[in-house]
Formats: sequence, C-alpha cells, structure tokens
Amino acid sequence: MCRTSASLGSVRRSLSRSSAAALAGAVRGALGPRGGRALLLRPTGEAMPTRDGRRLLEALSVEPPAARVMAARACSHRAATGDGAKSFVVLLAAVLRGLRAAGGGAGLRRALRDFEAQVLERAAARGLRRHLRPAPPGSLEPLLEPYLAGRLGPGERRRLARLCAEMCRRCAPADATRPQVLRLLGRRFPELHAAVPGLPLASSRVLPGIVLRRDFAAYCPTDGELRALLVTQPLRPALTAPGVEFVVDSEGQYLASLRWITKRTEALMKHLQSNSVKLLLSSVKQEDVVIYYAKLYGVSVVECLSSEEMALISEVTGVSPYVPFGDDMDREITETAVVTFCQPLLLVSKRCVHIGFASVCAFQPHCLILCGPVDGVNEQHAAALQEAFTMLQQLFKTVDQRGEWKVEGESQSKASDVCSWHSSATQKQLVIENTCNTNQVSECQLKALSDETERKVFDPDKCDLLVHNQKNHSTSVLVAHNADIVTACEGLNVGKGLEETCCHVVPFKPEESRASIAQDYSNCLIEAGSVLPVGGYFEILLHYYIQDYAKQCQQSEVTIVSNVVADALLSIPKALYQTERDGFTKFYLEAINLLKKNQPLPVNNEGLESVYCKYQLVISVLHCVTELLSIDLVISIRRPLQKFEDRDSEDDT
Repeated sequence: MCRTSASLGSVRRSLSRSSAAALAGAVRGALGPRGGRALLLRPTGEAMPTRDGRRLLEALSVEPPAARVMAARACSHRAATGDGAKSFVVLLAAVLRGLRAAGGGAGLRRALRDFEAQVLERAAARGLRRHLRPAPPGSLEPLLEPYLAGRLGPGERRRLARLCAEMCRRCAPADATRPQVLRLLGRRFPELHAAVPGLPLASSRVLPGIVLRRDFAAYCPTDGELRALLVTQPLRPALTAPGVEFVVDSEGQYLASLRWITKRTEALMKHLQSNSVKLLLSSVKQEDVVIYYAKLYGVSVVECLSSEEMALISEVTGVSPYVPFGDDMDREITETAVVTFCQPLLLVSKRCVHIGFASVCAFQPHCLILCGPVDGVNEQHAAALQEAFTMLQQLFKTVDQRGEWKVEGESQSKASDVCSWHSSATQKQLVIENTCNTNQVSECQLKALSDETERKVFDPDKCDLLVHNQKNHSTSVLVAHNADIVTACEGLNVGKGLEETCCHVVPFKPEESRASIAQDYSNCLIEAGSVLPVGGYFEILLHYYIQDYAKQCQQSEVTIVSNVVADALLSIPKALYQTERDGFTKFYLEAINLLKKNQPLPVNNEGLESVYCKYQLVISVLHCVTELLSIDLVISIRRPLQKFEDRDSEDDT
C-alpha cells in the first residue's frame, strides 16, 4: 500500500510538472516589455493579437485537470491583483520543477507552510523591506507604463498610461480620496468609458461627467443646474393592481379609462415640474403618453438605461429610484440628483447623452472616450485599463506578519515544525518581538538591546542596510503605530508624514538604533505604497535574502523548499532578459556582488512596480503548489450522473 501511494504521488507530481511546463512555455514568450504577441482566432473568425496572460490562458482550453487548476489559480490571482498571470505560471512551473529535482518527501506540504511563516516572512521583513521606497507623490505614469508594457505596444502604452493617470487625477483631485476612487473605477469602468471604433488612439480623451450610451427620448434644452429623477418602472398609471382583473363592458368605458390615464399622466408631469425635475433617467421604456407630456412640460427623458448605469448614478449622487405615490400626488419629491449640465453628444455616428452630476462622495464623475481602429483593439485597451485600476488599488495595501517567530529554545521543543536560529543577537530580538507590543517597545528595552546589537547585528561589515542610489532612492523609517501607517498612506503621497532618510551605506550609529529596531518590530512586512524598479529587482532581492536565511535553518525540508523557491524566483528575470545575450547573467552577478558589498544596486529608468503585487504573487504560487500536492485522486466525469429514486421493495421490509 505504501509503495502504491508513493508511486501515485510520483505520477501526480510528474503530471503537474509537465502541465505547468506546457503552460509556462505558452506564455513565456509574451512575458515582459520585450515579449511578443500571440494571435488568437475567435470562433467568429476574427483574429486578435494579444499579450494578455489571462486571454492566453483562457484561449488554450487546456484539458488535463492539473493544468486547469493552474490556469484557474493564475486567473484568480490576476482578478484579485490586476497583474501577474504570466509570471504566476512561469514561477509555478519553476517551483514544481525544483521540487521534483530535490525529491521532496511526505512532509513537503508542511515544509511549504513553515517556509512561508519562518523564512519568507523573515526575508521580507529584515531584508527586502530595507530596499523599498515609497511611490513618488502624485505621479502614476512610472507605475502605469511598465504595467501596460506587458500587455500593449510602445505607442499604445504611453498614451493609455497618460489617459489612465489623467482620469485618476480628475476623478480624485485629493490624494487622500484616491484609494476609494480607484475601487470605484475598477468596479464601474465599463460604465465610465465609451469605446469609439474607427478613430486613432490619439483621439481619446477624458470628459467631465458621465456618457450614457443612449439617445434622448425627449430633449428639452435648459441652462444651469437642474434636478434629475431616477425611475425603474413605467410612469403611465395602471388601471388595476397586479393580479386584479379589470373588466370593460363598453367602448365608452374604454375611452373613459384612456382619458383617466391621460389626465393622471399629465398631473404627474405637472407634479414633477413643480418639484423642479427637468430630467428623467429611466431603466425601462416609457409609454408614448409619458414622452408626450414630458416634452410638453419641459422634462427631458433618457430611457432603457442598464442596471449598471443606474447603480453608478445612484452611487455617485446618493439618490434612490423614484416610486410613484399612487393617489397622493401632492407629496414632495426629495430623492432628486443635482445635474450640472445635460446635452447630446455625437460619437462618430452614435448619439449619446452627456450628463454632469454633483457628486456626494469622493469620486468626481469623469468619463473616458476610448478610441481605436476596431472594436477588438478597443476591447483590449479597456480590459488593460480596468485591470490597471485594480493594480493601483494594491498600492495602498500592506502585507502583515502572519507567522510567529520564536526563539531557539522554543524551536528545539518543536523541531519538526519550525527552524532554529543561531545568532544570539537575533534571539534577543525575537524575545522582544514575542513579549512586547509590536509598536510600543519601551525605552529601557531599546537601550538594553542597542549596546548588544550595535556590536553584532549592525556590524558595518555584515550590515544589510538599505543600499539604494542616493539620487534616485529614498526610504521611510517607520516609528509610528501601524494604524498611522494606513492613515499616512491613504493618498498616493505615501511618504507624506513619514521621515524621509537618505539611502546610502553608513556605519550604524547609536542614535539610529531605536528607529531601526522599532522598524524591525512592526507587524507590517511590506508597507503601503512600497515600490521597486521593474526588471527583476524584486526577484533578485528576495532570492538573495531567502538563501541567506535558509542557511540558518536546521530543518532539512524547509531548507530544501527555501533553495527551490529562491532558485525558482530567478525564472522570471531569466524570461525578461531572454532576448538579450548574457543579459540575465550580467544583471544577476552584478546585483549579487553589490548586495554582498552593501553597495547601491544598478537602477534602470523603465519604471516602478508595486511590491505588494509581487509578494502576493509568491504567496499565491506557494498556495497553488500546496493545493496540487494535496490532490490524491482525479475523477473524470464524462456525463451527468443518473438520478435514481429510492423505492422501498418488499425484500427490504
């Protein structure tokens, strides 16, 4: 039985590895700004070139169950963070390949969990975090251009990055409101843009207000502000209530009923006019009699709006849809939206309605007119921009410590679950981490520890302090409470309110010990707004610090996983530099040598990337590997199960 289980596990891991390798081979060529495009053929015969990882994975229509799980997890990660579908598959394939070569045992799943809590978090908190810097205040183009570079061509990405940044700035004039505005832009982007085929991308622009892709059913021009009413049901009065039969015995009764309906409709329009309502926004088609009296009393009507458009207007204005009052026609209408302008808009050959609303939330309504040669290109551009807004949301998130770091004495009693750490100075730090409030280290503890750590932990020859370029890099020394971090990072000006320090290598000074130690004891592994230059810097740094901490770990399986993940991280920069001869080798050796010497890393001018997204990519891949390793049996169902009725037979009695 044991032999059979071992062989099944080996076959399962082999199938997962081959599936991951096949998926990685399909997307690796499109990874990064230098990647190529794949030509997708739709069932309609339309050909669409794309570099989007999600589209590539969906177009593959993979059959093996393991490959389906991998593609689904990659797309789920992409939907959550807006980025990383191709990198997910490449990193996953490298991890599975490394685990196969290392020959992990039965405790591999537990070792993966221990690695995340004991090695990965330490590498991020004590190594990677020292190289991070806050995003430049008020500037989104350095983040957007490299993000769009992995999906679009050079000319497209520059123009769309500027449009995306302009839309963010106009919709959120105050930096403090940008996180919640980005969430709304990500959710409602289909309603906040209008695609116009047949025009060049350069014709795209951001307009104030919202563009409704409908024409006026009735248009009555008016100047200045006006009141708008949201309607979700017909305004023409009904003769009976639902479920009640209305009997007409003669033609005279029928004509009298029509006259009653006409008078009631006219009275309703007079009532709207007396309440200063000049615009009706309806999700249903209104009767001709409603349109007639709307024109007669100067009320514009836009009908057949989608439920999503109605929900967006309600969210922006805070107004609920209007419900007719029945026989009570004198009741004041209070649920009306303030409209600053309302006018027709001609987009090529399509007539639309352009409306400006007075917002009651942080979002200032603006709409993107997105132009492109054909509908397929517009569709790709819109999808890239919507996911860019999702990616920007991650910039304001933090990664908190989840694993419990324990001292060597506790580790020895549970040697199968955790690692042992040998440095005596590190042990003293861990004692304080477990006994003190994370953000409230007392003065005496800091002072008692400073003398010891000054000689050991912060030895200038062994120090791995932040080693960024003085001109281009800066970091924030975090001394405040973790709640203050979130408050300070609410806007894109993430460094505001934090003490900015020059980032150069200096010997440790006693007066710096308290701030440095307080930073190490924060529950926050990666602070909000943390960025790194694109081009493999994150992977190189995390690779270096994982290997560094793995050397101190006594548990063999955790050491194996650490080395496998550290080597697998290099698969991403290898794919990025695959078009350059010896490009990766030169970049890797130069970066590692500078890290060992505590010298500034070489910096490119290709832009920045959110560290939160990159770190979550690693976590998602590790969870996917654990899930794949936990699959013991695959059941293929080719047809639905037949339903059987339980019937008691005489034999059962």
